[in-house]
Amino acid sequence: MEKKLTVAIAGNPNCGKSTLFNALTGSNQHVGNYPGVTVEKKWGFRNFEGTEISFVDLPGTYSLSAYSEDEIVARDFILKDKPDLILCVVDASNLERNLYLFTQIRELDVPIVLALNMVDILADKGYEISAKELSEILGVPVVATVGNKAKGIDELLKTITQKSWIEHMKAHPPASVDYGDDIKLEIEKLQKVIAKDSKLASYPKSWLAIKLLDNDPVALDIAKKSPLAAEILAQNEKSRHHIEEHFGETPETKIAEYRYGFTHSVAKSVIKKLPQKKRDWTLIIDKIVLNRFLGIPIFAAVMFIIFAFTFSVSTPLVELFEQFFAWLGDTAAEIIPEGPIQSLVVDGLIGGVGGVLGFFPLVLFMFFSIAFFEDSGYMARAAFVMDKIMHKFGLHGKSFLPMMISTNGCAVPGIMASRTLDSKRDRLITMFISPFMICGAKLPIFILFISAFFSKNQASVMFLMYIISVCIALCVAKVLSSTVLKGEPAHFVMELPPYHIPTLKGILLKMWERGWMYIRKAGTIIVLITIILWAGFRYPTIEENPDMSEEEIASVQIEQSYLGRLGNFISPVVKPIGMDGTKTIALIAGLAAKEVVVSTLGTLYSLGEVDTGDEESTKPLQEKIATDPEWSPLKAIAFLIFCMIYPPCIVAMAVFFRETGSKIKWLLGLLIGNTIFAYLMAFLVYQIGTLLKLGV
Repeated sequence: MEKKLTVAIAGNPNCGKSTLFNALTGSNQHVGNYPGVTVEKKWGFRNFEGTEISFVDLPGTYSLSAYSEDEIVARDFILKDKPDLILCVVDASNLERNLYLFTQIRELDVPIVLALNMVDILADKGYEISAKELSEILGVPVVATVGNKAKGIDELLKTITQKSWIEHMKAHPPASVDYGDDIKLEIEKLQKVIAKDSKLASYPKSWLAIKLLDNDPVALDIAKKSPLAAEILAQNEKSRHHIEEHFGETPETKIAEYRYGFTHSVAKSVIKKLPQKKRDWTLIIDKIVLNRFLGIPIFAAVMFIIFAFTFSVSTPLVELFEQFFAWLGDTAAEIIPEGPIQSLVVDGLIGGVGGVLGFFPLVLFMFFSIAFFEDSGYMARAAFVMDKIMHKFGLHGKSFLPMMISTNGCAVPGIMASRTLDSKRDRLITMFISPFMICGAKLPIFILFISAFFSKNQASVMFLMYIISVCIALCVAKVLSSTVLKGEPAHFVMELPPYHIPTLKGILLKMWERGWMYIRKAGTIIVLITIILWAGFRYPTIEENPDMSEEEIASVQIEQSYLGRLGNFISPVVKPIGMDGTKTIALIAGLAAKEVVVSTLGTLYSLGEVDTGDEESTKPLQEKIATDPEWSPLKAIAFLIFCMIYPPCIVAMAVFFRETGSKIKWLLGLLIGNTIFAYLMAFLVYQIGTLLKLGV
């Protein structure tokens, strides 16, 4: 019979936890959300020597307190889901700081195996750690690993599957923090009271007592639900008061002090200096990239390189995809008899969805480029580089990370990432500004119009639009921090990971994970919306007039359709910002998913064109837009500015609503405020551009 194990992987951010998870599971991974919360859940599988192992990658966290959703989710999973084993990943080059999380996991009284990761980085700094000695001190199995090179993976899997930790823990009792006689006495007093309630038996008594002394909100809530709540809380107050009177400090401070004392002594005992210290390349590179004068120009150069690489490398593949969808449309038109079904397939599905998928290679290479700089360790430096600028706009560097996450993929995880900020004010402002970034869903829209009107300077124009999006976000942050969300930004503290040479496997996994989400959306929600939009532009059908040309019939059909009439109705409103009413329907549809803007335009142009049998009717969507007299470079820029600012997709708005505590006022602020702001900005761009005769 095949054995099964559930292993939860815990560790600090930037300790190489995700890289190790990828090495352990390969491509057998799934991503979702923990039930009832918006924190991302990642799990994977590995069959090793007859044992089926389920790995759960817990959110990266520095502690198991209850001050962020990440910490609560990690702790609740260990306590309630009761995995067979905790794989605690620590960065060997930052052992003292990383072991702080280990001390808290140890108090949960669960089996632990320690993965001593990044031992190569420690060696590069001129030091080494004896895994055997560390194992004897901590009382848990320790395996040295290098996640990005898959070193130590087999030994780690053997340690897990052979359950050697059970015998190890019998021979070497797991180490725990010595809190001193005074605090230990108060812990014992609390344990005696807690033990009276059998319902609290599911929680480790020692852990619950320490957490009550630590004034942990979740522990206090557990105590309040007990029939002995009054007695437990009264004893807790007495114990906390005694500790504060004795030490002159809060119990939280003393408990943290003892934990850090433990980690410091352990690190000092096991870290040995090598005979010859190697050159620390991380420090050398950081002197350049974090320089106060060079930092921002280097960051700007990195972003430009990403755009230049993406456009230059992906162009041949994009052209190939365009040719494929043109051929597919022609083939479908020949096979399917003329009528509504042919129109749905050719004009709706292939013309609309094909327009989105045609840019898939470019989006994929964008994800590849960003994943490279993420895995190298540089992207974390961007937050530090931006900290001084962000502070001037009422935020700090850590707020830049959700903005980067929105740019790298989607506004949804960007909004969710704001929960890592300590201040509620900072979280709110960051959630408001993250959707302004050019996310992966908006990317096809920008690529479409930049390719149509700025084909010779695609990377430069894309880079400029990115800079504009950051500037707009910062200006909005300044307004919010000076008006409705006044206050000082919280202090910015963050560890920087050491630089790595990214592995191709790791980059490809990230690239495909994000790319697959793009394809999945195109194959589900975009298909559904495209069909609805096709019907909206196709019906009601008009009676054909023999005196009209085919071009005129197609034009009148769109104008008299349900969506065409809606477009005519809103046309006077959008004309001052350089938009055509019918094509503005694409923006309305884009509230469902931003990629739908491209599929809507694709459907619209497919329905409006006449198959003449020549290349004119099968040319790519960007060429159709470029040759449409209703468009111009100036109108394209105004359109893109509007797309950049107006409300995010409905999924992002739902996540925003939830993350703000389901406050309707903030959601209305996002929906109405962004729409008005987008209109004003597009109006200024178009009207000033027209006045100066720029790109008209």
